[in-house]
Amino acid sequence: MTDIKEAIIKATTELIEENKGDIKAVTARAIAERCDIALGLINYHFKSKDKLIELCVQRIVNKILLCFYIGSGENAQTNVVSKVTEQAKQIMDFFFENKAMAKIFILSDFKEYHPKSNSVSTQNGLKLAVGNRIDNNRKRILAFVLTSAMETAFLAGDCSKEILGCDLNDKEERGRFVEDTVNMLFQGVL
Repeated sequence: MTDIKEAIIKATTELIEENKGDIKAVTARAIAERCDIALGLINYHFKSKDKLIELCVQRIVNKILLCFYIGSGENAQTNVVSKVTEQAKQIMDFFFENKAMAKIFILSDFKEYHPKSNSVSTQNGLKLAVGNRIDNNRKRILAFVLTSAMETAFLAGDCSKEILGCDLNDKEERGRFVEDTVNMLFQGVL
């Protein structure tokens, strides 16, 4: 039974990646055909195609985020604010380069936030970038607030110019937004 579930997850993940995150292009029929299973097994194991997609997107995004965080350990030669800013920029760029997946990633957390949610994984990575230069409680709050700000700003999407005064679809303006946000959060902390 687990083998069938994993085969369905693997096929769905492959289809999402092949379609460059265009979730609408991933049909239940295509998933079933790729796995050579009956269409009903998708709903049997995952309750709906949407739940299956959420799970696959979570795995894809967590794998990508892990790449951002490898090597994030504390380095005395690297400024903490610069390190956090760089990681936050990478995360925001990922969101805007993979809008469909990012939207699922963020909105699924809003429906059911828990310690293993996507947002908490993002927070954990940002905490690694901070290192041990501030106490753990402050580090948690900083990572939580920064992640929340980035996710909410991403969801503002095409309205970001009107809401935030910068067009987050523009990479340079998005970078300035991240820099300003990180600098404001770290004022008086380090």
